Amino acid sequence: MHAQEPLKANTGISSLYSTTPLFTIAWNITPNVIHYDAKLKNGIFDPKEPIEVYWIMQTKGGQREGLTLIERLKAYGFSVKPGKDPNTYDMVIVSVKQKTLHVYQEDGKFRVTLPIAHCETAYLDHVQVQAHKWHMINVPDYAELIGNDAKTGEECRERVKQE
Repeated sequence: MHAQEPLKANTGISSLYSTTPLFTIAWNITPNVIHYDAKLKNGIFDPKEPIEVYWIMQTKGGQREGLTLIERLKAYGFSVKPGKDPNTYDMVIVSVKQKTLHVYQEDGKFRVTLPIAHCETAYLDHVQVQAHKWHMINVPDYAELIGNDAKTGEECRERVKQE
């Protein structure tokens, strides 16, 4: 797979497009990290592809790589549909189907909210996957959703078993 550069405004591709980080997924057994970004056109979500996902491969000098077909289908791929309000989206990651993430822009920031444990509405910061090796395969045990309560700012954490 070829390395890809992050899509940025003013890259010469088009000043109409840019991305902004939403959240990450990190593993305990690799320094490589999955990134989910809002893809923007003229400062708002690109309606054709509002969210993009990719690896930052720390083991390869920090290069960016797309997901494999199996990763998209079994782990990090997602479905996205327009939310109830204009310029909002509801997203479900294939390996955590029991949680719907609400993605939107608020006060100039792009946010991802969902219920996390005792927090009715939390801003998702990142996900930490706890895994073990089994015959050269990384086997996830659970994912810990980590964020902050939208009302109080209190940290929220919830372990979600992998499906």
